[in-house]
Parts: sequence; structure tokens; C-alpha cells
Amino acid sequence: MVLEMNAKLKGRNRVAHFRQVAEELASKIAAYNEVAGIMFIGGLVRGFADEFSDIDIVALLKRRNEDLRKKLVKLWLDKERLSNIEIDFEVHSIGDFKKQTWDEVDRWEFSKAKIVFDPNGETKKVLEEKLKVSKHFWIRRIVLCTEYLKWYCCPAKKDVGTIAEVWIKRGDLTSAHHCLNYATELIIKLIFAINKEFLPAPKWRLFQSYNLEWLPKNYKKLIKEAMQTGDLSLENFKRRLRALRKLGREVIQKIEDDTGLNVDLISKYYVEKVLHQTWIPSHH
Repeated sequence: MVLEMNAKLKGRNRVAHFRQVAEELASKIAAYNEVAGIMFIGGLVRGFADEFSDIDIVALLKRRNEDLRKKLVKLWLDKERLSNIEIDFEVHSIGDFKKQTWDEVDRWEFSKAKIVFDPNGETKKVLEEKLKVSKHFWIRRIVLCTEYLKWYCCPAKKDVGTIAEVWIKRGDLTSAHHCLNYATELIIKLIFAINKEFLPAPKWRLFQSYNLEWLPKNYKKLIKEAMQTGDLSLENFKRRLRALRKLGREVIQKIEDDTGLNVDLISKYYVEKVLHQTWIPSHH
């Protein structure tokens, strides 16, 4: 299934031709009995491919088989040459694929993978195992990002200073704006976590955030406002800070609505579960 995208990409979409090439190659790969599964990832799944795109295919073998691997590599290179399209092709045994250590980008990519050949269900099973996370995975991310967001630009209480504002008093507006850049990234990470979505590669992160199920009101407008640095003046700093705080308030409220964690409970979790220290409530 092609991913539904609310935000649309411009340019000539060649995905239909890319899919035809990919399916032809997959058909030849699947003809070998030792092939356990085939997956499409990347643009084939997103439903958009232009002159900057390539075809991403992953084949899984029932066991290590160097002779078969060489045959599949030849099929790949022949198809790449004939189609004049760059093809990123990986071949792994099921066993080796299970042992791979995935970073966040891998998790996101394979969480969107389209399985196109899986006669015994092995590929689906191994994907489910590798994408499984603990019940604390999303909460921990939410807690970490929210705690840092509070420190950098969105304090839990009024009249509480932030790290970004400290740099104003220190006389370095560039550092103050840089702290807002970091806060912007924290908000984007939080929105992915609220939607229980892994983080895509940085080049796709902002664009893919537009397609998440839950977003703050006026998200695209406010995130754009938060990113516009202008001349790094105090006036632009205050403008950016207002946009980030609007986003921050809605994000933090959504977290409380979904998880029951208010700002105090988030701090408690951070101290006890992340720092492994004793929580002492603030009386201020």
C-alpha cells in the first residue's frame, strides 16, 4: 500500500515507471526457491519518485547462500543498466537480517516497508519482531524531549527564564537563536512520538511531519514562523519564541490528554526513571 500524504511533492512523478522496473526485478528474484521475502522501501512506498530518487529493494534469503547472492546481484546490475535507474539493492539471509542493529532511521524506513513477496510469512514476522518496542519507548522519548523543551524555550510556569533567554542577557543573540533551532527540532520529535512514529532521516523529517495523524493547529504556519531567523535580531527572537510557545503549549496539553502526564509528572519521571534519582517536588 502506498503511503497517503497530506503534503504533496512537486515535480514529475516517475513512480509508476519505477514500480514497473522494481516489480520486474522482484519477479525474477522471487523465482529462486531460496528467496524468503522481498520488500520495497523508500520512494516506491511513499508514492513519489523524481530525477533525484532511486529504487530501494531488500531481498531476504532463507539461509546464507553466496552463489545465489551473486546471481541476484547480477540480476540487479543488469536491470539497473537496462532501466537507467539507480537501484539500491540489499540481500540478507533471514538470520543476518534479524541480527542487524537498527538506528531510528532504519526503524522508520522499515516501518513503512511494502512486502511484495513473502510466501511463508517469514518476512512479516521478522519485521514485526524488529519493530517491536517496549511500552516505555514512546513515554521516555516524550519525557526527555518535553523536559528539554521546558528548559530551552517553553517553561512550565510564567516568569521562569529559559536557556534561550539566558543568551540574550549574555549578549549573544546568535546563540539565543540557535537554542530556538534546537527547540524547534524537539517539538518535531515530540509530534512524531505523540503519533507513535519513528523518526525519519533528517532530510525527510519536516516534510513527513506534515503527514502525521495528529498535528497542532496551524502547525505548518507556526513551524515556518519558528524557523525564520531573519537578521537574528531580538525582535525576530521574540517572534520565533512566540510561535514555539504556541506549539509547545498545544503539544504539552496533548501529551497530558493522551498519557496523563502533566509537566510535574514529566519532571518526576525524568528524575526517577532517566536520572535514577529521588524526586523532590518544587514548592515554587
